[in-house]
Amino acid sequence: MYVCHAEVTPVCRLYEKSSAALGAEVAGKVIRECGEPDALIVSTYLSRMQENFHNIGALIAEYLGLETEVYEVSSGDGSGGAAVSLAEKLIKSGMKRVLVVGVDKSNDFQHKHAVKQLQTLIAPYEAVYGLTYAGAHALATRIYMKKFNVSEEELALWPVVMHSHAVHVPHAMLRFPITVEKVLKSQVVASPITLLHSHPFSDGAAAIMFTSESTPVEVKTSASSSKLTLAERDLTFMDSAKKAMEKLGNPEAEAFEVHDPFTIAGVIALESMGIAERGKALKFLEENQEAVNPSGGLKARGHPVGATGVYQVAEGFLAITQGLGRLGKVKSFLTQSSNLLGASTYITYMKEV
Repeated sequence: MYVCHAEVTPVCRLYEKSSAALGAEVAGKVIRECGEPDALIVSTYLSRMQENFHNIGALIAEYLGLETEVYEVSSGDGSGGAAVSLAEKLIKSGMKRVLVVGVDKSNDFQHKHAVKQLQTLIAPYEAVYGLTYAGAHALATRIYMKKFNVSEEELALWPVVMHSHAVHVPHAMLRFPITVEKVLKSQVVASPITLLHSHPFSDGAAAIMFTSESTPVEVKTSASSSKLTLAERDLTFMDSAKKAMEKLGNPEAEAFEVHDPFTIAGVIALESMGIAERGKALKFLEENQEAVNPSGGLKARGHPVGATGVYQVAEGFLAITQGLGRLGKVKSFLTQSSNLLGASTYITYMKEV
């Protein structure tokens, strides 16, 4: 499978447009470059709850004037990665062009509503005790800190680096530098996670046209799953990420976009995929800053939940064809999209051909 073209909207707060309008707008730009697709795949998550509308994919197709197969993918905060994985399967089935559109909104209401909506990612029998999206990551953070003797000051390196990348990425949401001191002194979200360890509530849309015809960027995907129940897992390791990488043959890449709604998720992702040694991801980041989340990651580029995985792959395409932020141009790129700390993982590997 190859990439024909990709487009992204700036990640921000978009009160004035619906999800369907956002998705159609960015998809239209891609269709003008590549032609009409044989299938449309739309990934979303929060928008269904924010807008109380569950047929976004069909409406995007109508806005675009498409009479083609339409699929709507919702796989938690890994929805975008799941959509790209499905696209490869459709291309392998014989389709010539498949359009993936990731779109999501989380700012149509006060943030307390988005917090409650994100709690739907957690198994009901754990959420009933008040466990939240941030709370699950806070548990993982505490366990990791104790297991590997990591301090809060050391963890603060992650958001500092992410913001340093976002400054140079035009579509990123949080384009300003921060310091370790600011991270530590920011408002506590779920101890020890502070506000500056956390993703912003974001709106945005990204679109990619995949094709069976050869282009300068080839794509391969892999996916795997583990348990959703947090109490049944080692929260310092993502088994699904390890298995997905093994399915791809553990490819080496020059740069990575990993799923980091909170610092700990990015740290664990690097270690689970074998990119960094266990307990050494922060050292790897310190020594390879430009290669890790050159977009700014979910932390600073932003996290339009159902669209995030599509943004990651679009950014990989940009890095190979044009250059991305501080990273510049590379010949290979790998993305990792994850559902709730690795309940499922979707990996996309891209290379210049």
